[in-house]
Amino acid sequence: MTNPSQDYVDYICSLYGSYYDDRIENTAPPAAGEQMRIHGDDWAPGVPANHKSLKSFQRELEQQGIKLSTSKIKKILISGGLWTTETTRSIQALFNFYTSVAKSDGACLTYAEAIKRISDELQISKVSVSVSLPYSSVVYNLPAPSANAKRCRRWKERKAARNEDWSLWLWQKIIEHEGETFTTSGRGARPGVSFTYSISHPSTAGGRHYAGESVEGYGNELWIIKNGQRAEKSISRSTVDLALKKVQEMNGAVKGPKALGIPGAASYLYPMLIQFGVIK
Repeated sequence: MTNPSQDYVDYICSLYGSYYDDRIENTAPPAAGEQMRIHGDDWAPGVPANHKSLKSFQRELEQQGIKLSTSKIKKILISGGLWTTETTRSIQALFNFYTSVAKSDGACLTYAEAIKRISDELQISKVSVSVSLPYSSVVYNLPAPSANAKRCRRWKERKAARNEDWSLWLWQKIIEHEGETFTTSGRGARPGVSFTYSISHPSTAGGRHYAGESVEGYGNELWIIKNGQRAEKSISRSTVDLALKKVQEMNGAVKGPKALGIPGAASYLYPMLIQFGVIK
């Protein structure tokens, strides 16, 4: 497996928003492992687990355009300290032993040798062993940022802004991306609509009043532009704040424009909030 960047590992872990330790909650089937376990000890079939399953998390990532196998997701979560089981702990202990304790000839096993040794001992595939180990190293400062790198960058900016005024930060991002092209989600077989937007000019009289802090040189309204034509009604900054509040209430996990509950504006704000990293 190619090692991801540290930012990417942190980003995926932040989206997971859960934690799994089988010493706290064991959702394995009763016949799994060497010892039999009776259902009901700490979890029962049909009862929602306290953690998010790998398959469920994989579907959430796919909705955001992030395609990862459950094996890679597991390895990332293990690297971030969010996934631990009896099996992964045993494999990690054996790996640390074989790569740090000297053999009879005074040398330690290499990474590949340790993987094979554990695979033979536990009678599992080498891939299963590798997946149970955290990434040995991560890549920093990759050139030519990929789509994933751009997502990470937005996530870092959003994380840094947590202690700042979210409303002001978001409006500054909207101003920063003025004139760029966005696309609505569309519906069924109907494709989304491309649009841009412009920000109003500051005004001391008339227009919509905004009680919060403004950005110097800019007003507090945005105008949607489709096919070169400006919409008849603007989207006020107060409406943007309302959308932000809705997203925060849902912890960033917004399933679609309708979930924002802002008729007329939601279809345009939704793709913008995704682009800015506000919606996961």
